[in-house]
Amino acid sequence: MGLAQRIMEKRGLSTICLTQMPYVSEKIGVPRALAVEFPFGMIWGRPGDHETHLLIMKHMLQAVQEIISPGTIVELTLRWPDDLTALRDWFPKEPPPWLTSPEKVQQMMDFIQHGNPLE
Repeated sequence: MGLAQRIMEKRGLSTICLTQMPYVSEKIGVPRALAVEFPFGMIWGRPGDHETHLLIMKHMLQAVQEIISPGTIVELTLRWPDDLTALRDWFPKEPPPWLTSPEKVQQMMDFIQHGNPLE
């Protein structure tokens, strides 16, 4: 995402990344980002929660206008419900491919630690 954003920004189009992993977004060099601490796969909130979806979109549009310094990441203060069943009821039955073996986990950690391999 960061590479595509940088190309669009060079052509004069403002972009923003909605991220659940601000550390990774910083490493790959997104021009600007809005971080939200929601579970993976639920970055916009729970399905059908149009109020939260709209709130996140409004924050993104505001951040695009207000962020001046490249690489700025704004942390959104929204929090996922404390109800533990709400945290698990959406979780996939199978782990994502990068969690299937210690080698793949190490590859992901190497990528996170060393930034964008395309640079």
